[in-house]
Amino acid sequence: MTVKGAKDAVRTPGRAGPEMRRADAPSGIAAGAPEQVRNVALVGHSGAGKTLLIEALLAAHGMISRKGSIAEGTTVGDSDPSAVRQQRSVTLSLVPLLLNGIKVNLLDTPGYPDYIGELRAGVRAADAALFVVSAVDGIDATTTALWGECERLGTPRAVVITRVDHPRADYDGALAACQQAFGDSVLPLYVPVRTGGETTGLLGLLTGMVSDYSAGEPRATTRDADPGERSGSETARGQLIEGIIAESEDETLMDRYLGGEDIDADVLVADLETAVARGSFFPVLPTSAITGLGTAELMQILTRGFPSPVECGLPDVTDLAGAPAAALACDPAGPLAAEVVRTTIDPFLGRVCLTRVFSGTLREDTPVHVGGHGLTDRGHQDHDTDERLTHLYSPLGANLRPVAHCVAGDICAVAKLGSAETGDTISGKDQPLLLATWEMPEPLMPVAVEADSRSDEDALARSLAKVAAGDPTLRVERNAETHQLVLWCMGEAHA
Repeated sequence: MTVKGAKDAVRTPGRAGPEMRRADAPSGIAAGAPEQVRNVALVGHSGAGKTLLIEALLAAHGMISRKGSIAEGTTVGDSDPSAVRQQRSVTLSLVPLLLNGIKVNLLDTPGYPDYIGELRAGVRAADAALFVVSAVDGIDATTTALWGECERLGTPRAVVITRVDHPRADYDGALAACQQAFGDSVLPLYVPVRTGGETTGLLGLLTGMVSDYSAGEPRATTRDADPGERSGSETARGQLIEGIIAESEDETLMDRYLGGEDIDADVLVADLETAVARGSFFPVLPTSAITGLGTAELMQILTRGFPSPVECGLPDVTDLAGAPAAALACDPAGPLAAEVVRTTIDPFLGRVCLTRVFSGTLREDTPVHVGGHGLTDRGHQDHDTDERLTHLYSPLGANLRPVAHCVAGDICAVAKLGSAETGDTISGKDQPLLLATWEMPEPLMPVAVEADSRSDEDALARSLAKVAAGDPTLRVERNAETHQLVLWCMGEAHA
């Protein structure tokens, strides 16, 4: 890597691209209370369809006038030059949606293993995970390992099987692979309806209703399932009902069901939502980003199935001396405790920190404390400074729209903090705190970095420092023998 490459790595694009495609998108979406927030990380292997699924959701709600293209570099989430060049996500991106009064923060994570740091940051900021699996390609070892990590953390999860409209799609095979890899509690809520060899709708196993997407509109029409569709789905329906009842807190429900009682659908839906939010049941949904199939049903899972931040656990917290502090609550009136999960350099705003607020409320023109992240062994500084918040933004990919506050549970972008880096804690100036750090893998591959000329050496060092500030999986060091700058990274694509 040369000094030019290092400088390019810290540049971010202008915000005109996605803006040109927007319709009447809301300006500055800020939640009023934690109960109105859902934070969801989209995870899955590269090419599974995470970014295009978000495009379909945005288009269905009129937030963009047309869906973007990865090949053309016009998607909302992938505006980074490296993402456009590689035609895959390489950074964590936040896309908020406002659905029936609920702000859903969608965290689009890279699927390529070299960018595991961005993925871990997304999972840290989220309260639930949407596993995106391609009906064409199935699942891979990385996706299975990530499921295990979420299971260890107790993260609520759902599975979306994408590309069911593709000629080589094997929905049944993808579902079977998910159940084998993830367990018996992975069960579909809907099954695809096929007409003339094409997937045109979804049959709700609990409702017996078909959502018909054959008109090509983002919002489906509904109809009763015909007798053939009902009989073909009876096995899946029975498995779903038994799976929900097995997670119910009503111990009499299974006996009543096995005794022939027809359990009310409202009871099953209530138990389903409780089990999903608890992280013990994992619904599956077939989708197509091209046709919009499943977008309305996915919105129900996002808003009604996944928990609000109030229902989720919070990181441990200490004072600056390392002594345990009082446990946090997701309360806008509580002590401020927020965490930087991604850092970028904007050509107009300078340093921009994507920040998850766990407790308290971030407000403009407020003094705060920026505390170090404990990654000094990787060449990162251990910060301990007081600063003043100036500008808060609601990101939509690369677009930033001003907001006046960010309550506990919500995610925003903070601009112009002089020292904050990924992993740092932002807390009250009068009550400084440190959040427990999240686990990051050790970088595996060293890359020697040389300046184009001796006069560029200082510029190179500064550029590398900015790159490392945003990515804890990078480590910058100077080789004691060769005196070369060495950038440790996760792999060739990461470099």
